[in-house]
Amino acid sequence: MSDPAIAGYLSITEADAALASGELSAISLTEAVFDRVEKFDPALNAYVRLMVESATAEAVAADVRARRGDRLGPLDGIPIAVKDIFDTAGVVTTYGAARFSEHRPDTDAHVVRKLREAGAVIIGKTNTHELARGTTTDNAHYGATRNPWDLSRHPGGSSGGSAAALAAGMTLGALGSDTGGSVRIPAHMAGISGLKPTFGLVGRTGARPLVRAFDHVGPMARSVADCAAILEVIAGPDLNDPDCSSQPPDAYIRALSVDTAGLRVGIVSGLRDDAVAEIRENFDSAGNVLGALGMTVDSWSLPPHLDLVGAQMVSRAQGYVSIHHMYEGDFSSITTPVIERLDAGADVTAPNYLRGIEARERIEQAISAGLADRDVLISPAYPYPAEPVQPFDPRSNDVPHASLFNASRHPALSVPMGFVRGLPVGLQIVGRMGDDATVLAVGHAFQLATKHHLRRPVDQSLSSPA
Repeated sequence: MSDPAIAGYLSITEADAALASGELSAISLTEAVFDRVEKFDPALNAYVRLMVESATAEAVAADVRARRGDRLGPLDGIPIAVKDIFDTAGVVTTYGAARFSEHRPDTDAHVVRKLREAGAVIIGKTNTHELARGTTTDNAHYGATRNPWDLSRHPGGSSGGSAAALAAGMTLGALGSDTGGSVRIPAHMAGISGLKPTFGLVGRTGARPLVRAFDHVGPMARSVADCAAILEVIAGPDLNDPDCSSQPPDAYIRALSVDTAGLRVGIVSGLRDDAVAEIRENFDSAGNVLGALGMTVDSWSLPPHLDLVGAQMVSRAQGYVSIHHMYEGDFSSITTPVIERLDAGADVTAPNYLRGIEARERIEQAISAGLADRDVLISPAYPYPAEPVQPFDPRSNDVPHASLFNASRHPALSVPMGFVRGLPVGLQIVGRMGDDATVLAVGHAFQLATKHHLRRPVDQSLSSPA
């Protein structure tokens, strides 16, 4: 099982069982993952920094615990990649920006610390859009990340490095962040699973840059079950994040076994209709699968006059203030497209900001109303598949399929639901506030009934950009 082609694509559940039984060692698993990184990342550019020395030490320590019968849990000895906006003690953390190319934080981000405490092997930092301000992971300073399914295309962003690493078997799990879709868009485009948890479920201390009203930290993996395993570790109170819930997390792994038959599912009709025809076909088939599993599926329409653009002005303005503070007002090292995106926030007037706050609250109320007599809502995760690597339009508005649920703050999961011309596309599952367990249970049931998430890119196609 130490064969890199096999070990890199193990699920966390499979690797956990093999580590517990002694069939597999953490050091051989880690070495197998690094072998795949060495072979395929020159073409993909998913990683900006590997942590070989510390990862090796962590893997050795995990093996010692395993031999003693003292494993810490399902993530003990599991390779995990970390998006390069999360602080890692003593390891360069750039936030995707030139100014921080030598920045070495003194402490780990809250979620990184939680992963280490669970025995995870932190193997490296993944590429992100500059300052996480974009959806293509085409970074002017650290290069464009490419989609393992088609190297001429991007994997989405801004957590595109994490998604590409997972799709190519170069990690078993990853951390991402989601301000306007940055976990779910890459999950959709790279054919992996990614959860934006309920706002405040996962602490954000040490994750920068922050847009306080919209930022979420979430797990990314090749299956919903693996996302549940990561979430169970990283969820819970963060005393230094004032928006983080003080409530303990649910037992997300156990929740996967809940019977989903009889659950009520609502199709968000407008988001379905706005997707391209091939994605609508995949989505309709996915809805049929949920129906065949015994769930009741109906259609629900977003209320008219929801002002998502207005709500996004809050995100733009908070983003500008956050970056202004980080840079002490000197934006000279930031590229022009990102400055233009920041300027959109600087231009927000106080009355528009206040109207944006009200618009965000109305969106939250509307989604909660749609879930009042339904257990989950579903939609395509994004309206089209991965596009060719290209400059990001800094003045574009976020696509509502993803950003709507940052404004609403509800948990939202993207899982593979099929392929369009060889490119993966995702099903989005949205749940009630705080009910991440049901969202994961529905996604897991869907994956038990389908095989989309088991497909992988062909290794031979990962050698050089088209």
